[in-house]
Amino acid sequence: MQFGLSILSISASISLCLAGPFKEIKAQPNVLFIGVDDLRAELGAYGSPMAVTPHLDKLAENSVVFQRAYVQQAVCSASRASFLTGLRPDTTGADYPYSEYFVNEVLPKYPSLSSYFFSQGYFTRNLGKVHHGLQEHLSEREYQPPFIPHYQLPENIEAGKAYPNGRGPTTPAYEAADLPDANYKDGKVAREVIATLKRYQNSGKEAPFFLAAGFYKPHLPFVAPKRYFDLYDPNTIQLPNNYQLDTSQHAVSTAHYALKKYLGPSTETRKQLPKPYAHELIHAYLACVSFVDAQIGLILESLEELGLSRDTIVVFWSDHGWHLGEQGMWGKTTNFENATRAPLMIKVPHLVRKGSHSRALVEYVDLYPTLLELTGHEIPSYLEGTSLVPLLKEPNRSWKSAAFSQFPRGNSIEGYAIRTDRYRYVAWHRKNPGTGERGVLAYRELYDHQIDPLESMNLADHQNYIAIEEALSAQLYAGWKAALPLGMTNDAENPIAPVAVKYKK
Repeated sequence: MQFGLSILSISASISLCLAGPFKEIKAQPNVLFIGVDDLRAELGAYGSPMAVTPHLDKLAENSVVFQRAYVQQAVCSASRASFLTGLRPDTTGADYPYSEYFVNEVLPKYPSLSSYFFSQGYFTRNLGKVHHGLQEHLSEREYQPPFIPHYQLPENIEAGKAYPNGRGPTTPAYEAADLPDANYKDGKVAREVIATLKRYQNSGKEAPFFLAAGFYKPHLPFVAPKRYFDLYDPNTIQLPNNYQLDTSQHAVSTAHYALKKYLGPSTETRKQLPKPYAHELIHAYLACVSFVDAQIGLILESLEELGLSRDTIVVFWSDHGWHLGEQGMWGKTTNFENATRAPLMIKVPHLVRKGSHSRALVEYVDLYPTLLELTGHEIPSYLEGTSLVPLLKEPNRSWKSAAFSQFPRGNSIEGYAIRTDRYRYVAWHRKNPGTGERGVLAYRELYDHQIDPLESMNLADHQNYIAIEEALSAQLYAGWKAALPLGMTNDAENPIAPVAVKYKK
Protein backbone atom coordinates (compact mmCIF):
# COMPACT_ATOMS: atom_id res chain seq x y z
CA MET A 1 0.00 0.00 0.00
CA GLN A 2 1.37 3.38 -0.96
CA PHE A 3 2.89 5.73 1.64
CA GLY A 4 0.51 8.30 3.10
CA LEU A 5 -2.65 6.24 2.58
CA SER A 6 -5.64 7.16 4.76
CA ILE A 7 -8.49 4.67 5.17
CA LEU A 8 -11.68 6.49 6.06
CA SER A 9 -14.99 5.36 7.45
CA ILE A 10 -17.87 5.28 5.01
CA SER A 11 -19.96 7.22 7.51
CA ALA A 12 -20.98 10.61 6.20
CA SER A 13 -20.74 12.24 9.58
CA ILE A 14 -17.08 11.77 10.47
CA SER A 15 -14.28 14.12 9.52
CA LEU A 16 -11.70 13.49 6.86
CA CYS A 17 -8.85 11.68 8.63
CA LEU A 18 -5.97 13.83 7.46
CA ALA A 19 -3.68 15.64 9.85
CA GLY A 20 -2.65 19.21 9.24
CA PRO A 21 -4.71 21.94 7.59
CA PHE A 22 -7.85 19.90 6.76
CA LYS A 23 -11.04 20.61 8.69
CA GLU A 24 -14.19 18.54 8.91
CA ILE A 25 -15.78 17.67 5.58
CA LYS A 26 -17.98 14.94 4.24
CA ALA A 27 -16.28 11.54 4.64
CA GLN A 28 -16.59 10.84 0.94
CA PRO A 29 -16.71 14.23 -0.75
CA ASN A 30 -17.87 14.85 -4.31
CA VAL A 31 -15.34 15.27 -7.09
CA LEU A 32 -15.62 17.74 -9.96
CA PHE A 33 -12.88 16.85 -12.45
CA ILE A 34 -12.54 19.67 -15.00
CA GLY A 35 -10.21 19.39 -17.97
CA VAL A 36 -9.28 21.33 -21.07
CA ASP A 37 -7.52 20.40 -24.30
CA ASP A 38 -4.10 21.81 -25.30
CA LEU A 39 -3.86 24.41 -22.55
CA ARG A 40 -0.36 25.34 -21.51
CA ALA A 41 0.29 27.17 -18.25
CA GLU A 42 -1.01 30.37 -19.86
CA LEU A 43 -3.22 31.66 -17.05
CA GLY A 44 -3.13 34.67 -14.80
CA ALA A 45 -2.60 32.35 -11.83
CA TYR A 46 0.57 31.08 -13.51
CA GLY A 47 1.95 34.54 -14.12
CA SER A 48 0.90 34.96 -17.74
CA PRO A 49 1.29 38.63 -18.73
CA MET A 50 -1.35 38.23 -21.45
CA ALA A 51 -4.09 35.73 -20.51
CA VAL A 52 -7.45 37.05 -19.25
CA THR A 53 -8.69 34.23 -17.01
CA PRO A 54 -10.57 35.68 -14.01
CA HIS A 55 -12.54 32.53 -13.15
CA LEU A 56 -9.60 30.14 -13.06
CA ASP A 57 -7.59 32.78 -11.21
CA LYS A 58 -10.36 32.85 -8.61
CA LEU A 59 -10.28 29.05 -8.35
CA ALA A 60 -6.53 29.31 -7.81
CA GLU A 61 -7.12 31.55 -4.80
CA ASN A 62 -8.83 28.63 -3.05
CA SER A 63 -6.62 25.82 -4.37
CA VAL A 64 -3.15 24.47 -4.24
CA VAL A 65 -1.63 25.53 -7.57
CA PHE A 66 1.05 23.16 -8.83
CA GLN A 67 3.50 25.33 -10.71
CA ARG A 68 5.54 22.43 -12.07
CA ALA A 69 3.15 19.65 -13.06
CA TYR A 70 4.15 17.45 -16.00
CA VAL A 71 2.21 15.09 -18.25
CA GLN A 72 3.77 11.79 -19.22
CA GLN A 73 3.24 12.20 -22.97
CA ALA A 74 2.26 15.44 -24.68
CA VAL A 75 -0.57 14.29 -26.91
CA CYS A 76 -4.28 13.95 -26.11
CA SER A 77 -4.75 10.19 -26.23
CA ALA A 78 -1.58 8.97 -24.54
CA SER A 79 -1.73 11.63 -21.83
CA ARG A 80 -5.35 10.90 -20.95
CA ALA A 81 -4.76 7.15 -21.05
CA SER A 82 -2.00 7.70 -18.50
CA PHE A 83 -3.53 9.98 -15.88
CA LEU A 84 -7.04 8.53 -16.16
CA THR A 85 -5.66 5.11 -15.19
CA GLY A 86 -2.69 6.13 -13.03
CA LEU A 87 -0.34 4.25 -15.36
CA ARG A 88 2.58 5.47 -17.45
CA PRO A 89 2.71 5.36 -21.28
CA ASP A 90 4.97 2.32 -21.53
CA THR A 91 2.41 0.46 -19.41
CA THR A 92 -0.77 1.64 -21.14
CA GLY A 93 0.61 1.14 -24.64
CA ALA A 94 -1.65 3.98 -25.76
CA ASP A 95 -0.67 5.84 -28.88
CA TYR A 96 -2.84 7.85 -31.27
CA PRO A 97 -5.70 7.03 -31.09
CA TYR A 98 -6.10 4.77 -28.05
CA SER A 99 -4.37 1.48 -28.82
CA GLU A 100 -6.28 -1.77 -29.02
CA TYR A 101 -4.07 -3.06 -26.23
CA PHE A 102 -5.16 -0.22 -23.95
CA VAL A 103 -8.87 -0.65 -24.69
CA ASN A 104 -8.97 -4.45 -24.69
CA GLU A 105 -6.30 -5.42 -22.16
CA VAL A 106 -5.60 -2.54 -19.77
CA LEU A 107 -9.01 -0.96 -19.13
CA PRO A 108 -10.88 -4.20 -18.30
CA LYS A 109 -8.39 -4.91 -15.50
CA TYR A 110 -7.38 -1.42 -14.40
CA PRO A 111 -10.35 0.94 -14.47
CA SER A 112 -10.30 4.59 -15.35
CA LEU A 113 -11.05 7.16 -12.64
CA SER A 114 -14.69 7.50 -13.67
CA SER A 115 -15.20 3.73 -13.77
CA TYR A 116 -13.56 3.32 -10.38
CA PHE A 117 -15.80 5.87 -8.69
CA PHE A 118 -18.85 4.37 -10.41
CA SER A 119 -17.89 0.97 -8.98
CA GLN A 120 -17.77 2.57 -5.51
CA GLY A 121 -21.37 3.74 -5.73
CA TYR A 122 -20.77 7.33 -6.83
CA PHE A 123 -23.17 9.10 -9.16
CA THR A 124 -20.80 9.30 -12.10
CA ARG A 125 -20.95 10.95 -15.50
CA ASN A 126 -18.49 12.06 -18.20
CA LEU A 127 -19.33 15.17 -20.21
CA GLY A 128 -17.45 16.47 -23.25
CA LYS A 129 -13.92 15.38 -24.05
CA VAL A 130 -12.70 13.32 -21.11
CA HIS A 131 -11.26 10.25 -22.81
CA HIS A 132 -10.00 10.46 -26.37
CA GLY A 133 -13.07 9.09 -28.12
CA LEU A 134 -13.83 6.32 -25.63
CA GLN A 135 -17.26 6.15 -24.01
CA GLU A 136 -17.84 4.53 -20.63
CA HIS A 137 -21.03 3.06 -19.16
CA LEU A 138 -21.61 5.03 -15.96
CA SER A 139 -24.59 6.32 -13.93
CA GLU A 140 -25.81 8.37 -16.86
CA ARG A 141 -25.03 8.27 -20.53
CA GLU A 142 -21.96 10.25 -21.48
CA TYR A 143 -22.77 13.69 -22.83
CA GLN A 144 -21.38 14.73 -26.18
CA PRO A 145 -22.64 17.93 -27.77
CA PRO A 146 -24.76 17.54 -30.91
CA PHE A 147 -22.78 17.90 -34.12
CA ILE A 148 -21.47 21.42 -34.50
CA PRO A 149 -19.14 22.39 -37.37
CA HIS A 150 -15.66 23.43 -36.35
CA TYR A 151 -16.50 26.85 -37.76
CA GLN A 152 -19.50 29.15 -37.44
CA LEU A 153 -19.06 31.55 -40.36
CA PRO A 154 -20.72 30.32 -43.58
CA GLU A 155 -17.65 30.82 -45.75
CA ASN A 156 -15.51 28.68 -43.46
CA ILE A 157 -18.17 25.98 -43.15
CA GLU A 158 -18.34 25.82 -46.94
CA ALA A 159 -14.55 25.63 -47.23
CA GLY A 160 -14.49 22.67 -44.87
CA LYS A 161 -17.09 20.59 -46.67
CA ALA A 162 -14.45 18.97 -48.87
CA TYR A 163 -12.88 17.28 -45.84
CA PRO A 164 -14.27 14.44 -43.69
CA ASN A 165 -13.87 16.34 -40.41
CA GLY A 166 -14.86 19.75 -41.76
CA ARG A 167 -11.38 21.26 -41.69
CA GLY A 168 -8.41 21.12 -44.02
CA PRO A 169 -5.76 23.19 -45.79
CA THR A 170 -8.44 25.48 -47.23
CA THR A 171 -9.91 26.34 -43.81
CA PRO A 172 -8.36 28.91 -41.44
CA ALA A 173 -6.59 28.18 -38.17
CA TYR A 174 -8.85 30.61 -36.29
CA GLU A 175 -12.23 32.32 -36.44
CA ALA A 176 -14.06 35.01 -34.45
CA ALA A 177 -17.82 35.03 -34.93
CA ASP A 178 -20.20 37.37 -33.10
CA LEU A 179 -22.34 34.58 -31.65
CA PRO A 180 -23.47 33.39 -28.18
CA ASP A 181 -21.32 30.99 -26.18
CA ALA A 182 -24.01 28.32 -26.34
CA ASN A 183 -23.51 28.05 -30.11
CA TYR A 184 -20.21 26.31 -29.45
CA LYS A 185 -19.42 22.84 -28.14
CA ASP A 186 -17.81 24.09 -24.95
CA GLY A 187 -20.77 26.36 -24.23
CA LYS A 188 -23.06 23.34 -24.51
CA VAL A 189 -20.83 21.19 -22.31
CA ALA A 190 -20.85 23.80 -19.54
CA ARG A 191 -24.63 24.09 -19.62
CA GLU A 192 -25.08 20.32 -19.51
CA VAL A 193 -22.72 20.05 -16.54
CA ILE A 194 -24.82 22.66 -14.72
CA ALA A 195 -28.03 20.82 -15.63
CA THR A 196 -26.51 17.59 -14.30
CA LEU A 197 -25.52 19.27 -11.02
CA LYS A 198 -29.03 20.65 -10.60
CA ARG A 199 -30.59 17.28 -11.35
CA TYR A 200 -28.28 15.62 -8.84
CA GLN A 201 -29.12 18.22 -6.18
CA ASN A 202 -32.87 17.96 -6.76
CA SER A 203 -32.82 14.16 -6.71
CA GLY A 204 -31.81 14.05 -3.06
CA LYS A 205 -29.16 11.43 -3.79
CA GLU A 206 -27.16 10.41 -0.73
CA ALA A 207 -24.27 9.03 -2.78
CA PRO A 208 -21.52 11.51 -3.64
CA PHE A 209 -20.86 12.41 -7.27
CA PHE A 210 -17.87 12.19 -9.58
CA LEU A 211 -18.40 14.41 -12.61
CA ALA A 212 -15.73 14.69 -15.29
CA ALA A 213 -16.16 17.69 -17.59
CA GLY A 214 -13.86 17.96 -20.59
CA PHE A 215 -13.63 21.08 -22.76
CA TYR A 216 -12.46 21.10 -26.37
CA LYS A 217 -10.65 24.43 -26.57
CA PRO A 218 -8.08 25.87 -26.96
CA HIS A 219 -7.43 23.00 -29.39
CA LEU A 220 -7.06 23.98 -33.05
CA PRO A 221 -8.80 25.51 -34.87
CA PHE A 222 -8.83 28.51 -32.52
CA VAL A 223 -12.55 29.21 -32.83
CA ALA A 224 -14.38 31.26 -30.20
CA PRO A 225 -17.00 34.02 -29.96
CA LYS A 226 -15.71 37.43 -31.00
CA ARG A 227 -16.23 38.91 -27.52
CA TYR A 228 -13.27 36.89 -26.25
CA PHE A 229 -11.03 38.17 -29.03
CA ASP A 230 -12.09 41.67 -28.01
CA LEU A 231 -10.66 41.14 -24.51
CA TYR A 232 -7.18 41.55 -25.98
CA ASP A 233 -5.34 44.48 -27.50
CA PRO A 234 -3.48 43.03 -30.51
CA ASN A 235 -0.63 45.46 -29.81
CA THR A 236 0.08 43.74 -26.49
CA ILE A 237 0.46 40.23 -27.94
CA GLN A 238 4.01 39.02 -27.38
CA LEU A 239 6.02 36.60 -29.51
CA PRO A 240 8.43 34.23 -27.78
CA ASN A 241 12.09 35.15 -27.72
CA ASN A 242 13.10 31.70 -29.02
CA TYR A 243 11.04 31.90 -32.20
CA GLN A 244 13.08 29.25 -34.02
CA LEU A 245 14.90 26.00 -33.41
CA ASP A 246 18.51 26.63 -32.50
CA THR A 247 21.29 25.03 -34.54
CA SER A 248 22.26 23.05 -31.42
CA GLN A 249 18.84 21.35 -31.45
CA HIS A 250 17.95 18.40 -33.67
CA ALA A 251 14.88 18.53 -35.91
CA VAL A 252 13.54 15.32 -34.31
CA SER A 253 12.65 17.33 -31.21
CA THR A 254 9.91 19.25 -33.08
CA ALA A 255 9.09 16.96 -36.00
CA HIS A 256 5.31 17.41 -35.91
CA TYR A 257 3.70 20.61 -37.21
CA ALA A 258 0.02 21.15 -36.38
CA LEU A 259 -0.58 24.14 -38.66
CA LYS A 260 0.00 22.17 -41.87
CA LYS A 261 -3.68 21.18 -41.70
CA TYR A 262 -4.85 24.77 -42.06
CA LEU A 263 -4.90 27.61 -44.52
CA GLY A 264 -2.25 30.21 -43.75
CA PRO A 265 0.87 32.02 -44.95
CA SER A 266 2.88 28.83 -44.61
CA THR A 267 1.96 25.19 -44.22
CA GLU A 268 5.54 23.95 -44.66
CA THR A 269 6.93 22.16 -41.65
CA ARG A 270 10.20 24.06 -41.28
CA LYS A 271 9.30 27.49 -42.63
CA GLN A 272 9.06 30.18 -39.96
CA LEU A 273 5.70 31.94 -39.88
CA PRO A 274 5.54 35.67 -40.63
CA LYS A 275 5.40 37.52 -37.33
CA PRO A 276 2.10 39.35 -38.04
CA TYR A 277 0.39 35.99 -38.62
CA ALA A 278 2.03 34.55 -35.51
CA HIS A 279 0.58 37.48 -33.53
CA GLU A 280 -2.87 36.61 -34.89
CA LEU A 281 -2.52 32.95 -33.91
CA ILE A 282 -1.44 33.77 -30.35
CA HIS A 283 -4.32 36.26 -30.09
CA ALA A 284 -6.77 33.57 -31.21
CA TYR A 285 -5.31 30.98 -28.81
CA LEU A 286 -5.70 33.42 -25.91
CA ALA A 287 -9.29 34.16 -26.95
CA CYS A 288 -10.07 30.44 -26.75
CA VAL A 289 -8.44 30.26 -23.31
CA SER A 290 -10.67 33.11 -22.09
CA PHE A 291 -13.71 31.45 -23.65
CA VAL A 292 -13.06 28.21 -21.77
CA ASP A 293 -12.35 30.18 -18.59
CA ALA A 294 -15.80 31.75 -18.84
CA GLN A 295 -17.50 28.35 -19.27
CA ILE A 296 -15.69 26.92 -16.25
CA GLY A 297 -16.71 30.03 -14.32
CA LEU A 298 -20.37 29.24 -15.00
CA ILE A 299 -19.93 25.74 -13.57
CA LEU A 300 -18.11 26.92 -10.45
CA GLU A 301 -20.72 29.61 -9.82
CA SER A 302 -23.48 27.02 -10.13
CA LEU A 303 -21.66 24.67 -7.75
CA GLU A 304 -21.61 27.50 -5.20
CA GLU A 305 -25.23 28.52 -5.75
CA LEU A 306 -26.43 24.95 -5.30
CA GLY A 307 -24.61 24.67 -1.98
CA LEU A 308 -22.42 21.85 -3.26
CA SER A 309 -19.01 23.51 -3.15
CA ARG A 310 -18.44 22.89 0.58
CA ASP A 311 -18.37 19.13 -0.02
CA THR A 312 -16.77 19.02 -3.46
CA ILE A 313 -13.13 18.55 -4.40
CA VAL A 314 -12.39 20.46 -7.61
CA VAL A 315 -9.52 19.40 -9.85
CA PHE A 316 -8.55 21.52 -12.84
CA TRP A 317 -6.22 20.00 -15.44
CA SER A 318 -5.11 20.18 -19.06
CA ASP A 319 -4.03 17.11 -21.00
CA HIS A 320 -0.70 18.77 -21.92
CA GLY A 321 0.83 22.08 -22.88
CA TRP A 322 1.33 23.77 -26.25
CA HIS A 323 3.98 25.67 -28.21
CA LEU A 324 3.10 29.16 -29.41
CA GLY A 325 6.08 29.53 -31.70
CA GLU A 326 8.75 28.49 -29.19
CA GLN A 327 11.50 26.48 -30.90
CA GLY A 328 9.66 27.33 -34.14
CA MET A 329 6.93 24.92 -33.05
CA TRP A 330 3.15 25.31 -33.19
CA GLY A 331 1.56 22.40 -31.40
CA LYS A 332 2.27 19.79 -28.73
CA THR A 333 3.98 16.40 -29.34
CA THR A 334 7.41 17.31 -27.95
CA ASN A 335 9.47 16.70 -24.84
CA PHE A 336 10.01 20.41 -24.25
CA GLU A 337 8.80 22.30 -21.18
CA ASN A 338 6.01 24.08 -23.08
CA ALA A 339 4.46 20.78 -24.18
CA THR A 340 4.95 18.64 -21.08
CA ARG A 341 4.17 21.24 -18.42
CA ALA A 342 0.46 21.81 -17.86
CA PRO A 343 -1.67 23.71 -15.33
CA LEU A 344 -2.93 21.73 -12.35
CA MET A 345 -5.01 23.03 -9.44
CA ILE A 346 -6.66 21.07 -6.64
CA LYS A 347 -9.23 22.62 -4.34
CA VAL A 348 -10.12 20.63 -1.22
CA PRO A 349 -13.10 21.90 0.83
CA HIS A 350 -12.17 23.70 4.03
CA LEU A 351 -8.48 23.59 3.25
CA VAL A 352 -7.10 26.33 5.50
CA ARG A 353 -4.01 26.94 3.37
CA LYS A 354 -5.80 28.70 0.49
CA GLY A 355 -4.11 30.03 -2.59
CA SER A 356 -0.92 28.07 -2.04
CA HIS A 357 1.58 27.61 -4.83
CA SER A 358 3.74 24.51 -4.85
CA ARG A 359 6.94 24.31 -6.90
CA ALA A 360 7.30 20.60 -6.26
CA LEU A 361 7.88 18.42 -9.31
CA VAL A 362 4.62 16.52 -9.73
CA GLU A 363 3.29 14.26 -12.47
CA TYR A 364 -0.18 13.87 -13.89
CA VAL A 365 -0.01 10.15 -13.17
CA ASP A 366 -0.24 11.24 -9.50
CA LEU A 367 -3.85 12.38 -9.86
CA TYR A 368 -5.42 8.93 -9.56
CA PRO A 369 -3.93 8.00 -6.16
CA THR A 370 -4.49 11.55 -4.91
CA LEU A 371 -8.23 11.42 -5.53
CA LEU A 372 -8.52 7.96 -4.04
CA GLU A 373 -6.83 9.07 -0.84
CA LEU A 374 -8.85 12.28 -0.58
CA THR A 375 -12.09 10.32 -0.88
CA GLY A 376 -11.08 7.61 1.60
CA HIS A 377 -10.39 4.74 -0.77
CA GLU A 378 -7.51 2.32 -0.67
CA ILE A 379 -4.77 3.03 -3.21
CA PRO A 380 -4.09 -0.04 -5.40
CA SER A 381 -0.44 -1.07 -5.44
CA TYR A 382 -0.31 -1.27 -9.25
CA LEU A 383 -0.68 2.51 -9.67
CA GLU A 384 2.44 4.24 -10.97
CA GLY A 385 1.87 7.64 -9.39
CA THR A 386 2.22 9.07 -5.90
CA SER A 387 -0.60 10.68 -3.92
CA LEU A 388 -0.21 14.45 -3.68
CA VAL A 389 -2.04 14.67 -0.35
CA PRO A 390 1.19 15.41 1.56
CA LEU A 391 1.74 18.41 -0.75
CA LEU A 392 -1.84 19.58 -0.29
CA LYS A 393 -1.12 19.70 3.43
CA GLU A 394 2.39 21.12 3.08
CA PRO A 395 2.92 22.63 -0.41
CA ASN A 396 6.57 23.52 0.17
CA ARG A 397 7.73 20.17 1.49
CA SER A 398 10.46 18.21 -0.31
CA TRP A 399 9.13 15.96 -3.04
CA LYS A 400 10.16 14.00 -6.13
CA SER A 401 13.62 14.52 -7.52
CA ALA A 402 12.35 14.32 -11.11
CA ALA A 403 9.35 14.10 -13.42
CA PHE A 404 9.32 11.81 -16.47
CA SER A 405 7.91 12.26 -19.97
CA GLN A 406 8.35 10.60 -23.34
CA PHE A 407 7.37 10.99 -26.97
CA PRO A 408 7.77 8.74 -30.05
CA ARG A 409 8.47 9.78 -33.62
CA GLY A 410 6.62 7.10 -35.53
CA ASN A 411 7.95 3.58 -35.16
CA SER A 412 11.63 4.46 -35.50
CA ILE A 413 12.66 6.62 -32.54
CA GLU A 414 11.43 7.73 -29.10
CA GLY A 415 12.58 10.46 -26.77
CA TYR A 416 12.66 9.86 -23.00
CA ALA A 417 12.81 13.01 -20.87
CA ILE A 418 13.59 13.81 -17.26
CA ARG A 419 12.85 17.17 -15.62
CA THR A 420 14.72 17.91 -12.40
CA ASP A 421 14.68 21.06 -10.32
CA ARG A 422 17.21 22.72 -12.62
CA TYR A 423 17.63 20.61 -15.75
CA ARG A 424 15.79 18.90 -18.57
CA TYR A 425 17.53 15.95 -20.21
CA VAL A 426 16.17 14.02 -23.21
CA ALA A 427 17.59 10.81 -24.65
CA TRP A 428 16.35 9.85 -28.13
CA HIS A 429 16.66 6.10 -28.77
CA ARG A 430 16.21 4.21 -31.99
CA LYS A 431 13.60 1.48 -31.74
CA ASN A 432 14.67 -2.06 -32.50
CA PRO A 433 12.88 -3.25 -35.67
CA GLY A 434 10.16 -5.79 -35.01
CA THR A 435 10.07 -5.42 -31.22
CA GLY A 436 9.81 -1.65 -30.83
CA GLU A 437 12.05 -1.89 -27.77
CA ARG A 438 14.54 0.82 -26.85
CA GLY A 439 17.67 0.52 -28.97
CA VAL A 440 20.78 2.59 -29.56
CA LEU A 441 21.03 6.17 -28.32
CA ALA A 442 20.72 8.53 -31.29
CA TYR A 443 20.43 12.10 -29.96
CA ARG A 444 20.62 13.89 -26.62
CA GLU A 445 19.31 17.19 -25.32
CA LEU A 446 20.25 19.04 -22.14
CA TYR A 447 18.78 22.34 -20.94
CA ASP A 448 19.80 24.35 -17.90
CA HIS A 449 16.75 26.24 -16.61
CA GLN A 450 18.86 28.40 -14.36
CA ILE A 451 20.40 30.18 -17.36
CA ASP A 452 18.00 29.16 -20.15
CA PRO A 453 14.38 28.75 -18.96
CA LEU A 454 13.17 28.93 -22.58
CA GLU A 455 15.17 25.82 -23.53
CA SER A 456 16.76 27.65 -26.43
CA MET A 457 20.21 26.01 -26.45
CA ASN A 458 21.05 22.32 -26.27
CA LEU A 459 24.02 21.88 -23.92
CA ALA A 460 24.56 18.16 -24.52
CA ASP A 461 28.30 17.55 -25.06
CA HIS A 462 29.18 21.00 -23.75
CA GLN A 463 32.41 20.59 -21.84
CA ASN A 464 31.05 22.30 -18.73
CA TYR A 465 28.08 19.89 -18.55
CA ILE A 466 29.66 16.48 -19.21
CA ALA A 467 29.46 15.36 -15.57
CA ILE A 468 25.96 16.80 -15.19
CA GLU A 469 24.77 14.98 -18.30
CA GLU A 470 26.19 11.70 -17.03
CA ALA A 471 24.36 12.14 -13.71
CA LEU A 472 21.08 13.04 -15.43
CA SER A 473 21.41 10.09 -17.79
CA ALA A 474 21.85 7.74 -14.84
CA GLN A 475 18.83 9.31 -13.13
CA LEU A 476 16.72 8.94 -16.27
CA TYR A 477 17.51 5.25 -16.66
CA ALA A 478 17.03 4.60 -12.93
CA GLY A 479 13.36 5.40 -13.59
CA TRP A 480 10.48 6.96 -11.73
CA LYS A 481 10.63 4.75 -8.65
CA ALA A 482 14.12 6.02 -7.88
CA ALA A 483 12.80 9.60 -7.99
CA LEU A 484 10.08 9.14 -5.34
CA PRO A 485 10.09 11.45 -2.30
CA LEU A 486 12.41 10.42 0.49
CA GLY A 487 10.81 7.72 2.61
CA MET A 488 8.19 6.79 0.01
CA THR A 489 8.35 3.52 -1.86
CA ASN A 490 6.32 1.50 -4.28
CA ASP A 491 7.36 -2.04 -3.47
CA ALA A 492 4.64 -3.87 -5.35
CA GLU A 493 5.60 -5.37 -8.67
CA ASN A 494 3.51 -3.92 -11.44
CA PRO A 495 1.35 -6.78 -12.76
CA ILE A 496 1.12 -5.21 -16.21
CA ALA A 497 3.97 -6.07 -18.53
CA PRO A 498 5.40 -2.98 -20.30
CA VAL A 499 4.26 -2.79 -23.89
CA ALA A 500 7.13 -3.05 -26.37
CA VAL A 501 5.07 -2.34 -29.47
CA LYS A 502 2.52 0.47 -29.71
CA TYR A 503 -0.47 -1.19 -31.34
CA LYS A 504 -2.64 0.91 -33.63
CA LYS A 505 -6.19 0.48 -34.82
